[in-house]
Amino acid sequence: MHIPKILLLIQAGIFGLILGSFLNVLIYRLPQSMSILGRSYCPHCRAQIPFYRNVPLVSYLLQWGKSACCQKKISPQYPLIEALTGFVSVVTVMHAETLPQYFIWFLLFMCPLIVISVIDFQLKIIPDVISVPFIIVGLMVQQFEHYPEWWAGLKFSGLGLLIGGGFLLLFAEVMSRLLKKEAMGGGDIKLMAMLGAFLGPKSLIFIYIAGSMLALVYAVFGRILNKHQDRQIPFGPFLSMAGMLFWFYREQIIERINPVIDFYAGVFFS
Repeated sequence: MHIPKILLLIQAGIFGLILGSFLNVLIYRLPQSMSILGRSYCPHCRAQIPFYRNVPLVSYLLQWGKSACCQKKISPQYPLIEALTGFVSVVTVMHAETLPQYFIWFLLFMCPLIVISVIDFQLKIIPDVISVPFIIVGLMVQQFEHYPEWWAGLKFSGLGLLIGGGFLLLFAEVMSRLLKKEAMGGGDIKLMAMLGAFLGPKSLIFIYIAGSMLALVYAVFGRILNKHQDRQIPFGPFLSMAGMLFWFYREQIIERINPVIDFYAGVFFS
């Protein structure tokens, strides 16, 4: 059955908005080790929110950004995450070759990265409960992508995992000894291992460089706009953003990375 492109984009956007509401639950509850099951409730007075007042974006706008139960101000984070997830859903379906590929990569890759990014940005932590299990999920996704050549999928994902996590672990250890303080958190290392498991070894060059550049731009503008900005900049959101960009434009990026890899391989192994 052929679905018109505009209808597909609308459906993907609505699906993303709905899922964004659930991601807000994860972002709020996971750092506090709370159960992610059960009805949504007001963070101020703890009253349960009825389903008709929990419509993504619409409820926030109709209630003028206030809770209906106690009239306290609702954080703009909630509609922003819903809108972001809807946007990422639309972009993912635009770059997916099939609907199954869209669902797999949006649900198992993009959504966890959104949760990781927001939690790290707010609290400067990347919960192991997300990054570690999704390393395994990345291995499984590549088995699906390379089916029936399971060995190729395992090698592709395994190398990405080992290089992503291993290289960053070595780099962090060296820099920590040189600077005599922790240079990089363990959460970033596990996140790079997760990205490597999903995207393979060639992605890591782009992710690390692009992630560093995005973090630098954020630091410079943050310094200009706010002289008292916290000097500890979370790296997770920028690595996640780079990982998403790599998947969206993977063919074009790999086409440009291959000559660089071939050159250095010739220098070191000729």
